[in-house]
Amino acid sequence: MDPAKYPTANESQLKGIVRTNLDSPNPTAAQLERKRKSIERMREMGLPFIEHLPVVEDEHQTAVRNAQEVAERCVAVALCAVKGESRGEDAALIDRLVKNYGAQRYFSKREADFIKDASPNGQDLLDFCWQYECVHVFLWALDYLSELKAANTRCDVAAEARLIRDAGPRAFVAEAKLRPQSEILDMADLYYRLHWAAIELRLRGRQSEQVNEEIIQERHRALNWLIRYMNQEWDNVTTDT
Repeated sequence: MDPAKYPTANESQLKGIVRTNLDSPNPTAAQLERKRKSIERMREMGLPFIEHLPVVEDEHQTAVRNAQEVAERCVAVALCAVKGESRGEDAALIDRLVKNYGAQRYFSKREADFIKDASPNGQDLLDFCWQYECVHVFLWALDYLSELKAANTRCDVAAEARLIRDAGPRAFVAEAKLRPQSEILDMADLYYRLHWAAIELRLRGRQSEQVNEEIIQERHRALNWLIRYMNQEWDNVTTDT
């Protein structure tokens, strides 16, 4: 094992900073079953995995975001992604959408700055455009989608934009409903392990058609926000593996 690629640290030093085995020293049956199912899925996909990667938090350790929070975050991220995709060249459209959805109060600090920026830099445009994958997760969590696309397949931006548009500015948030917490935790566990696998493959100079690290990272980020990982707010959500 190359120490330059795999720096190590004592878990006690990392507790409270990233997820460790010390956070769930006595995993519940639900946590262990969630981990087992994820690892079985990894085996089926032919991906690497490690047994000692920690379990994701249990239902009794965390409470997922409520439906209204998720719908508001979905709108904010979607609008920023639209601006990213348009390369900031359709300010009138963005302004109209923000007003129609009453979205100004939904934005994080970084998002609000981006929306107001008349000349965003190329990296910001790209970063926000990639967040359509976060919208994909939020629409799934809100039960607009029955499943997530495969971990190597980008979301259908046009179709998912229609879902938000067709629900209407008021109803999308006011009538939002969330799928069961257990399903969201299941998916968070899977994407936690998928992200580890994608990074492991990259570090070893290997590839798998089963995964796209950029897609996985964005979905992992959205799922971590949903389950309140480390109590981080949107601008600061990490995707530790």
